[in-house]
Amino acid sequence: MAEPTWKKLVDQLKNEGHRSPYLDRLRQRLPASGPSDIAGEILREMASALGRSEDKVNVALLELELQGKALDALDALARRQGADPRERAARVAAFNRQREVATQALWELRVHREALGFRRNEDLAELYPIPPKRA
Repeated sequence: MAEPTWKKLVDQLKNEGHRSPYLDRLRQRLPASGPSDIAGEILREMASALGRSEDKVNVALLELELQGKALDALDALARRQGADPRERAARVAAFNRQREVATQALWELRVHREALGFRRNEDLAELYPIPPKRA
C-alpha cells in the first residue's frame, strides 16, 4: 500500500514536538491485518477506506489548528506592535477556507459511515470539533 500523503506533515510536526489530538490519531493509524479469505479482504478494505476518510478529517483539522495558532500569534503581535490589516484579512480568509475543507471532510466521513451501516454519528461533532469562523 502506498504511503499516505499526510505522513510527511505528521513526521515534521512530531519532530517539532507539536501536540494535538488530531496528530495523535494520525500517528496511531496502523495497517489492518486479519483473515485472508475474500470476506476478510473486503472487510479490511472497507475498514481501510473508512480509516482514510477519518485521516482526511484529522489532516484538515490539524491544518486548521495550525492556521488558527498562526492567526492568534499574528493577533498577539498586532496588539504589541501593530500589523498590516491586509495580512490578517488574508490569514482569516485562509482559516475560513480551511474550515470549509474540514467541514466537508467531516460530512464525507459521516456519509461514509452511514453507507457502511453506522447510523449513530452524533459523537462525530464531539470527536472532531470544528471551530467557528473567524472575522
